[in-house]
Amino acid sequence: MTAQTAPRHPSAIDALGEAISHTQRRFFPLGISGWVTLGFVTFLESCPSGTGGREVKEKYQDDFRANSLLELINMAFGWIAGHMAIVVAAVMLIMVVSVAVVWIRSRSVFVYIDDVATGRADIIRPWNEHGGLADSYFLLCLVVKGIAFITVMLIFGVSVLGIVWGVTHELAFGILALAAIPLSFLFIIALLAGLFFNMALRDFVAPLQIIRNVGAREAASIFVDLFFARPWTWLGYAFVKFVVWFFVSIAILVASCATCCFGLLPLINEILFQPIYFAERAWSLRFLAHLGEDVFAALTPPPPMPTYYAPDDAPTAPIDLSEVDLDTPPKDETT
Repeated sequence: MTAQTAPRHPSAIDALGEAISHTQRRFFPLGISGWVTLGFVTFLESCPSGTGGREVKEKYQDDFRANSLLELINMAFGWIAGHMAIVVAAVMLIMVVSVAVVWIRSRSVFVYIDDVATGRADIIRPWNEHGGLADSYFLLCLVVKGIAFITVMLIFGVSVLGIVWGVTHELAFGILALAAIPLSFLFIIALLAGLFFNMALRDFVAPLQIIRNVGAREAASIFVDLFFARPWTWLGYAFVKFVVWFFVSIAILVASCATCCFGLLPLINEILFQPIYFAERAWSLRFLAHLGEDVFAALTPPPPMPTYYAPDDAPTAPIDLSEVDLDTPPKDETT
């Protein structure tokens, strides 16, 4: 299944306008039930990206007091060594839950693309219909997230070792801060690259899988070719989306606070602001259509062909109605 249209000059701003128009045409006729259903799908799709904080209770603070950073690090490693079974079990549980969440999110990404493109509020049909593509996407996401995790751990490990070495050698704080600049720069570069890769997977690789009916690796290869053909176009899209979504997120936060923070709750937020999320999802799909990769055409069924029950039923010539008496009612042959 391929749905390629004539390419045009891609524009992030034009694609945003088209996404808003698409939302007006497709989303609002769905009604309340569709609003809630798509809000639930959006909630599933955004599971791993949720944020939250944990406060340290006062009664535990005394256990972690230390006179120096080195002592604090020694206390942390000592606690881990003394509770290795708990640490290993916790890590394994987190890994299993994380894999399950990524799998659910992968399926939800394809469900939401289908719903946004077709203007429907289905879950079971696209969940099953795009299951094979979603599983391939899931495996690619695991690889990307694994590489990102290893990279972050390496940077974090090198940073900790550098701090420990500096403290044990009684280096001044200014020297440690100066040495941390290259690692901080590397961390920022890795963070930006991770955000771009995550955006590319969701916004472009998954739709390309549907359009071309290929696995995630093949779709990623297609995206790489498209990217290097015009890199500044893709980077421009990422920049515009970041700026727009930054201000939209502030507006969502303010509106949520106006509901006594009720709108900040998971699932409630996705339902209340579903038109915004719907338009955001349509934005990348419209931008991709500018390049000739049209997921809307790929998922829109063709108009039904007329059905003829016998070869003689098919009209082969114009029908002459001039001799038909339309004024005289037909006779009842049963009497």
